[in-house]
Amino acid sequence: MNKSILHFCLFICLLTFWGCSDNVGTVEVTYKKATAIYGDLEEVRQTPLLDQSRDVENPGKIFISDQLLLIGEEEKGVHVVDNSDPENPMPTHFINIPGNREFYVKGNFLYAESYYDMLKIDISQIGQPKLVSRVRNAFTEELKNNLGESLIGFRFEEVTEELDRNDDLFTTPFEEDQWIYFDYAQNIIPPSAVPASFAGNSGSSIGTVNRVAQHEGHVYVISNSNLFVFSDNDNMELLSTNGIGWQMETVYPYGDHLFIGTRNSMNIIDISNPAQPNWFGFFQHGTACDPVLPVGSVAYVTLRTGDVGQCPGDENALVVVDVSNLSNPFELQEVEMESPFGMTMIGDKLYVGEGSNGLKIFDATDRADLKLEQWDRSVEAYDVIAHPVRNDLLLIAGPGGLGQYKIEGTSTLDLVSWMSL
Repeated sequence: MNKSILHFCLFICLLTFWGCSDNVGTVEVTYKKATAIYGDLEEVRQTPLLDQSRDVENPGKIFISDQLLLIGEEEKGVHVVDNSDPENPMPTHFINIPGNREFYVKGNFLYAESYYDMLKIDISQIGQPKLVSRVRNAFTEELKNNLGESLIGFRFEEVTEELDRNDDLFTTPFEEDQWIYFDYAQNIIPPSAVPASFAGNSGSSIGTVNRVAQHEGHVYVISNSNLFVFSDNDNMELLSTNGIGWQMETVYPYGDHLFIGTRNSMNIIDISNPAQPNWFGFFQHGTACDPVLPVGSVAYVTLRTGDVGQCPGDENALVVVDVSNLSNPFELQEVEMESPFGMTMIGDKLYVGEGSNGLKIFDATDRADLKLEQWDRSVEAYDVIAHPVRNDLLLIAGPGGLGQYKIEGTSTLDLVSWMSL
């Protein structure tokens, strides 16, 4: 059973191109081949949390407080960095969380997924992290091979092969392994469409590119197609799994609502009863990658296509949506962009990362009528966030590292510190 299999969407593309052909012979195709990875999940679950500091190799989520930086290492865990002196951040140790991609921090607790499980970790003494609760098989039941080993991921490589036109690749794509990949991918949190982004933060600054949120004693997690609701106590419990969307990408808590960005819409979920989320309204847009930032009576939606993350569609824009009536949101303004990613609001300015195209700063004094104030092409900004306690600092994340920039009292971005990732 541990054999190479293909991405579901790739099958659809190949079937569309060849499904009606009766020709014989071979054809050269280039595709991403996915090889299933199996392991002893119980052994993985016994991995000690605390480990020594190490180099950052494949950064993911980034959390910042007034004293700390937590930098995710994709599928491995979290680097802990002393940021008490922003001009000289110092790595201290590493928290092992196998299979982790997304995490959220509230107070003294870190919430993170680990393959099939959801974890709550006490970081009140950051040098001695303690596991408070583990919800086993929260996202899906374990998928196993005939040796009893659990599926814990896939290794991808792009290959070019000569294949027979009558190969199973074209005629029987939905064999057992392919369905296993599809089921696993739809339930487990997928890779982010952003190279590096800021983790959920229960303080004044919340990143816009997240799949985990917390509200009123409950934790919410989105996969591609499900919203998972957990009770947040010393013994976390999965309360419900809600199939409310498709191709969901980001979740942002705001008041008694969750704003969920999908590939073709912004969905608004009522969580006034935190344990029982209800779909409330939506704003439909063109197909694109879609972070959302609600601010008062408006919500800002960035639509990005055709670049990092293989986002579909052909629109790159910043859309201002009226959400004064949450059940009936509508467009107020659309601003043409280059490649918009994450965003943050500081005072009356909206900062929007444009990836390799820089950083745009908008005057948002009138929240419903943005005016471009500055376009700094000198930085590579994939996600941006305000410093949680210093309103004169802007943090910018990109594939090359994390920058802390002074923004108050200056017309330019002044670099305070840079940490290569």
